[in-house]
Amino acid sequence: MKIAHLISQYYPNIGGAEICVHNVCAELAAAGHEPVVVTTTPSPSGGTPPLPYPIERLHPRTNGLLRRIPFIGQAFLHHKLATLQNKYGFDLWQVTMGWPLGVAAVDFFQKRSIPSVLRCCGEDIQKFPEIGYGYRLDPKVDSKTSDKYPLFDAFVALTPAVEREYLDLGIPENKIDIIPNGADTAKFADTASSEELRAKFAAEGKTLILTTGRYHPKKGFDLIPEIAARLKAKGKNFIWVVAGPGTKRLLEKFPDAAASGVVCSEDFMKPNGVDAFSLPPPSLIELYKTADIYALPTLIETFGMVLVEAMAATLPIVTTTAPGVDDVVKHERTGLKTPTNDTTAFANAIIDLIDNDALRGKLADNALKEARSKYDWGVVTGKYLQLYETTIRQKKEAIQ
Repeated sequence: MKIAHLISQYYPNIGGAEICVHNVCAELAAAGHEPVVVTTTPSPSGGTPPLPYPIERLHPRTNGLLRRIPFIGQAFLHHKLATLQNKYGFDLWQVTMGWPLGVAAVDFFQKRSIPSVLRCCGEDIQKFPEIGYGYRLDPKVDSKTSDKYPLFDAFVALTPAVEREYLDLGIPENKIDIIPNGADTAKFADTASSEELRAKFAAEGKTLILTTGRYHPKKGFDLIPEIAARLKAKGKNFIWVVAGPGTKRLLEKFPDAAASGVVCSEDFMKPNGVDAFSLPPPSLIELYKTADIYALPTLIETFGMVLVEAMAATLPIVTTTAPGVDDVVKHERTGLKTPTNDTTAFANAIIDLIDNDALRGKLADNALKEARSKYDWGVVTGKYLQLYETTIRQKKEAIQ
């Protein structure tokens, strides 16, 4: 198979969607297929590391043109897609991120009868008006996505929550495959906890609670100071490490949180070169393995990759019933879930884990089993391969 993956952002800018595309393409290449990544991200000054597949880079202003002057932007994009289609003869295109690339590209696939798959990533499909989250809060964008998304031949939903968004757009259920993000569970298994890290955060003899991710309103990090204060008031001895880009702003916004045991760190950042595709980096995996409890008071997620990482690290989880999260963590099996924005319930769930060794051990063991059986990259990429084969076959049958 010759498969094109069209994605706005790619190396050197790497996140969950990019990691997924990389792993799927690497698996395709290893199986003798011919994947190509097509992106609007310009080539970095230091070049791109050797990869088992080529990267074709469109003009970096493509997305901006699609937003500002859609007619001209679409004509430009279709010209570039035609050039690449003629060059490679792709059997299928997958678009990762529906707005604006997916909306602009789908007519090209339909006119040429090329099988196409849409994988939405979050803001391009979900809406959360309370925090202004979602491109579709703009009525014009919502109208375009409602018209164009259903034209794709198949759809990838990271969770049932995303599937429900597709269904609300009138997309038939039989066209939707639920395929989660994955994790390299072997890397977590090969990493041990670190007494040095525990000492770094002054967590010796204390429960080390961990939260990871970028500082963003949807993550609910602003609730952590109040939750930590409730734990402190109950006499719990803990350190709560919040690790990720921009997290130091949490202590700037809530300076009293440090007195309650909250520590923020931006040290565990992405590696460079080809290792950039091996997220989380070894230093962050080590932090996961050193922690005792994983906590995520999020308001909404598309998938919640950090939860899978915590599961792979054999961590018991406390999180919320937020969309996206509710589908990943199973209450009282792999973690404890509380209503969103309920700091009292969240604190009490953490206390339950601190006080109950048996419960903590049971949830941690179940989490690891779930990570290995459902979220290992070998399992996930196999589902993508099956989806591509099915979509190509069905498209040929429809044309005939």
